[in-house]
Amino acid sequence: MGRMRGYQSLGVRSNIAKSISIVLILGAFGFVGFVIFFYVAPVESLTVWEPEQPIPYSHKLHAGDLEINCQYCHSYARRSEMAGIPSLAKCMNCHDNLSVETEPIKILRKHFEDRTPIEWVRIYDLPDHVWFSHKRHLAKDVSCQKCHGPVETLEVNARLITHHMGFCLNCHQANNAPTDCLTCHQ
Repeated sequence: MGRMRGYQSLGVRSNIAKSISIVLILGAFGFVGFVIFFYVAPVESLTVWEPEQPIPYSHKLHAGDLEINCQYCHSYARRSEMAGIPSLAKCMNCHDNLSVETEPIKILRKHFEDRTPIEWVRIYDLPDHVWFSHKRHLAKDVSCQKCHGPVETLEVNARLITHHMGFCLNCHQANNAPTDCLTCHQ
């Protein structure tokens, strides 16, 4: 190593030090690349999530063809934060009077008679740090389709829209709704 103005140069002294230096430099570049990739990566899911449910249920038939209002089945939506899943009794209000006896209706009837809940797979779920009220949005005449997409066209329910912060903020800004943090984060 040469001397520069009385100081020994900071050059690498051994092959091990050279290898460690290369690994650290590559690691730093890799980390920066990782951060940049996830910063610019798309927020939206590239696929629609369509989980298998314990009983096949067609929103297309019920909400689309038969034009049953979303709030008939999801009656908690206008009264609380959660829209809720319809009770078996709500389903049986109609299905008790129908002469149609398909396999899904037989399963529904069996659950009702045995008083066992149906373990539906939840489609939409916000993080715990986000507060959302269906009641407030319905009071402002926000349609279900605005946040859930055209559910009335689906044979199998699916998550059509990913609810990230930008989605909500864009809607709030477009409709002059509050955008301060405590509106959604409590």
